[in-house]
Amino acid sequence: MKNVRSKKRIIACVCILTMLLGTFLIAAEPPRPAEAAGPQNLAAGKPATVSGYADVYVASNVTDGNQGTYWESTNNAFPQWVQVDLGKESSINQVVLKLPSGWESRSQTLSVQGSTDGTNFSEMKAPAAYLFDPNASNAVTIDIPAANARFVRINVTANTGWPAAQFSEVEIYGTSASETWAIPGKIEAENYSAMNGIQTEPTTDAGGGLNVGWIHVGDWLDYDVDVQTAGTYAVEYRVASNVSTGELQLQSGSTTLASTKVPNTGGWQNWQTVTAYVTLSAGPQTLRIYASGYDFNINWIRFASDDGDHEPPAAPTNLTFTEPAADTIQLTWNASTDNVGVTGYDIFANGQLRGSVSGSTLAYTDNQPANATVAYYVIAKDAAGNSSEPSNTVTRFGSGDNQAGRGANMPFTILEAESSSNPTNGTKLAPNFIPGDFAGEASGRSAVYLDANGEYVEFTLTSPANAFVLRNAVAENTSGTISVYVDGVDKGNFNVSSKYSYVYATPTTLGRLGYDNSGSKAYWLYEDAQLMLDQVYPKGTKIKIQKDAGDVPWIYVDMIETENVAPPASNPDPSKYVQVSNTKSIEQALNEFRQDPTKKGIFIPAGEWTIPSKIHLYGRATEIIGAGPWHTKLMAPQNQTNTDVGFNIGSEANGSTIKNLSAWGNYVYRQDGPGKFIDGNGMKNVTIENVWAEHFVCLYWGVNSSHNTFKNNRIKNMFADGINMTNGSSYNVIDNNYARGTGDDSFALFSAIDAGGSYNVGNKYTNLTATNVRRAAAFAVYGGQGNLFQNLYGADTLTYPGVTISSLSFGYNTLGFGDQDTVIDGVTLDRTGGDFWTSVGADDKINDYQNFGAIWFHGGDRSFKNILVKNVDINQPVYFGLMFQSKSPENLPMENVRLENININQPTRYGIKLVAKAEDGQGPVVGTASFTNVKVNNPGIKAIYGEDKSPNFHVIRASGNNW
Repeated sequence: MKNVRSKKRIIACVCILTMLLGTFLIAAEPPRPAEAAGPQNLAAGKPATVSGYADVYVASNVTDGNQGTYWESTNNAFPQWVQVDLGKESSINQVVLKLPSGWESRSQTLSVQGSTDGTNFSEMKAPAAYLFDPNASNAVTIDIPAANARFVRINVTANTGWPAAQFSEVEIYGTSASETWAIPGKIEAENYSAMNGIQTEPTTDAGGGLNVGWIHVGDWLDYDVDVQTAGTYAVEYRVASNVSTGELQLQSGSTTLASTKVPNTGGWQNWQTVTAYVTLSAGPQTLRIYASGYDFNINWIRFASDDGDHEPPAAPTNLTFTEPAADTIQLTWNASTDNVGVTGYDIFANGQLRGSVSGSTLAYTDNQPANATVAYYVIAKDAAGNSSEPSNTVTRFGSGDNQAGRGANMPFTILEAESSSNPTNGTKLAPNFIPGDFAGEASGRSAVYLDANGEYVEFTLTSPANAFVLRNAVAENTSGTISVYVDGVDKGNFNVSSKYSYVYATPTTLGRLGYDNSGSKAYWLYEDAQLMLDQVYPKGTKIKIQKDAGDVPWIYVDMIETENVAPPASNPDPSKYVQVSNTKSIEQALNEFRQDPTKKGIFIPAGEWTIPSKIHLYGRATEIIGAGPWHTKLMAPQNQTNTDVGFNIGSEANGSTIKNLSAWGNYVYRQDGPGKFIDGNGMKNVTIENVWAEHFVCLYWGVNSSHNTFKNNRIKNMFADGINMTNGSSYNVIDNNYARGTGDDSFALFSAIDAGGSYNVGNKYTNLTATNVRRAAAFAVYGGQGNLFQNLYGADTLTYPGVTISSLSFGYNTLGFGDQDTVIDGVTLDRTGGDFWTSVGADDKINDYQNFGAIWFHGGDRSFKNILVKNVDINQPVYFGLMFQSKSPENLPMENVRLENININQPTRYGIKLVAKAEDGQGPVVGTASFTNVKVNNPGIKAIYGEDKSPNFHVIRASGNNW
């Protein structure tokens, strides 16, 4: 298996609404009972070979079960053929050939041939012309006099629609001698009697042959068995996976005999054996392996008489670590106990098996780069194959990380609902990377679903707290409550709503995502709710989110933020700050301030204060001070939508400060121009501090704005950028800010000069966190020089990279990168990358979109040079770690690009991708980049792709790389 998501679905799932919804519903429903199979397509999932193929239209497409993918032969070179290996000799009586259902009519002249050995073929159906008609679903049925064959070949000599052979599906029907497998015994996974949804591929496991792969929720495999003796059996599954979402069930009829988790083995061909115990009756029967999780491979199944020991060891305790040297981590733990005896311990690093030691060894030494952040846990094993629950987890943060890891140091703590430490009787969602899916759009790509009264998820406070933010999703057009319990005592409700979620777009035109709120599919499903409780609760307190009678019908709980909020601040100096009150509006207080030169500004006390329009600051520098963002709330009219409110800072008000308050907009879709909480073209020496803003288009879009400071701010649920500096904006400090759910780049620099200015220079973007970015990147720099991005954390981008470095002009008058280095230093990116734009004619095409890596180096139509990226940890990127791409026809070379000390962990496809062809007319990449100590660990396919396809791109392997 070569990619995290199911290959046969990856094109359809991102394009077709019903399939996306279907995937979610399958994941949420209980396992289906065994059911009788209809006429079996003997070719489904079987290996296919061809005489040749064009571009990306490969042989495997004809047996993948997807009519939208197809094989196309070498052009202008008839005859051409495709053949399927059925795995064993079968009696064939019918062949069905298909083309994509929307294609125009055409005829293909072909014959059907068969062979028992793959070498000597005889004619099963004489040559004839067959019409593929879109009014008949572009399917042709060919009846064949019953004949035996293992290999079936379709030989094509003409095609009226294209100078090549073309088929999207080759289906072969008949009867296959079904073998009955004795139990106890071993069954190769590919020797099923019937199946739904899977494919086979060659395996590198011991013994070779084929394994079953591309397994998704709802797929199944049936095996006819003969149990020799009734009793309890140990059933071993030989499995491999590059993720932790796999789970299978062994079923007999409508009964589930056992459920078994499939671990992350570190690769699609890194094999491990997992064990379950089942009770079987004697005699012939059919057993089904049902996929209740997804993305794993199976090589074989083995049944053995039970040895009677089903009791797992106790979990190891008190796992700790020391660092004898910068790159050395020494783990120790307390011994586990077992009813028979512990035989060994498995050590896991970042979810992957790192090593194993004997049962008498209670220590393990690991070597990791000093800048790598690594989380460890240990599992105990006994002789019967039973495994304990994981130990406690310890994390070694890499050099450059602050106490909580890289990124912003905010006053709240985030607790993920799906964490294994949280008790729940709800449904934990299997992770995925699909926008518009409740798991794919969640923090950490998973959440907990509550849809019945009494269902809950319970958190344990890791620090004292009295205030909470609940990230959640409820049904569209829903407002209501969800109940909160503290140590079992009902403490009221969160008020939850879908008012600002469910933004619609058309999957094939995601370029309008966020703008029109129209289309066939809903995206941006999650929203926040806030609640302050009656007291500060200590560390260790249990906070339970529970669905009770009267609450919303269902809710997805993604995470909570917990915070110890101080009481509201009072006016720091009533003689210097005019205080807003019920009888004195903000505008009236500002007018009073302007008329008294001894005043510094205004104070807005705790309360909700409606601001119906933009408030203009002018005359002189003004301080706007609140009682704290939980207490002073500036509200756009809540009975309106898309109202342009906030502050407009004129040049006379340079040096102003806005701090210690929150602002709540009412935008429900994007409008470019209005919607910024802070307006101020050309503003200078302004400080925006400890501001919490939601439901605007942007917090700030700077035009020729310099020497400003944005610090300690929270930017959530926006429809465009969080902060973007353009048109010569220079020497700004963007420090210690947290963004979640922005609708475009969370933190960006864009060196446009359409409104004047020159290069953006000397800006410092430091200590920043950006997560769940709904469109575009967490961090982006489009040209400029001498700018620094440092100590960043980005996670869970839905469509785009974690970091974009681009010289694209977007059709504006812009400058590319200048002579001074642009430096990106100290970055952690978790689960970033995604799908956006179209990819017609792309190389390495796996779906209808362009696939983005965690960091995107994009040489656009302006100069791309002098880029230094160093000290980066990329963890489980959606597709690739580093991605290099050039815009054609300009094909401007990348110059002086250096990458140093970068760890790319578990990339789904490649560690590094050189884009040979992003779409028709685009590519390959041009230029040079040097790599020093760049490590690619456990890539899904391989470390680097496209080097042989990019003759004008020079990869300089300096030193310390592992590829």
